[in-house]
Amino acid sequence: MNRRKAPAVRRAKVNRRAKRVASRRFRHAAAHRRWHWDFDGLVTGLGACGLFLLAGWMGRDTYLLQHRGEVVPATVLDMSSGRDSSIEVRYTTKAGRTVVDSTTNYYDARVGGTIDVIYDPQEPTRMQANDWGVDYVWPGIVGAGGVAALGYAVTQLWRRGKRWE
Repeated sequence: MNRRKAPAVRRAKVNRRAKRVASRRFRHAAAHRRWHWDFDGLVTGLGACGLFLLAGWMGRDTYLLQHRGEVVPATVLDMSSGRDSSIEVRYTTKAGRTVVDSTTNYYDARVGGTIDVIYDPQEPTRMQANDWGVDYVWPGIVGAGGVAALGYAVTQLWRRGKRWE
């Protein structure tokens, strides 16, 4: 009878030891993983994605006007001054459609005067004054902020040395 219990006791002892070793291996592997979930890193990463989307949205109109835009004369109907000054203009597209719209993208205009506007033939309400220029300064600045935020997020999500062990 004693001889029959001995193998069962030995097997139980071996199983307990195997569980301890497996547990140690898991803890060791978890401590040495390079990537980990960090709240600051996740929030900053989401913010970086938002900045990239904003930069793309800001640059979209500029890109479309630069590549598809057509320049036509427009009459300035109204001008609002203040912090966000804008002008309301009326112009006729090359297809013959008359459009009345407002824009804040202009340098010099007078009510009743004529200015050149650049518009998108596929969406004529996408327009701005031609003297405003077509550049990517603000989308570039916002995109650079997205790159900086993404870099910070990576540093927060990447484990460094023995700091977290």
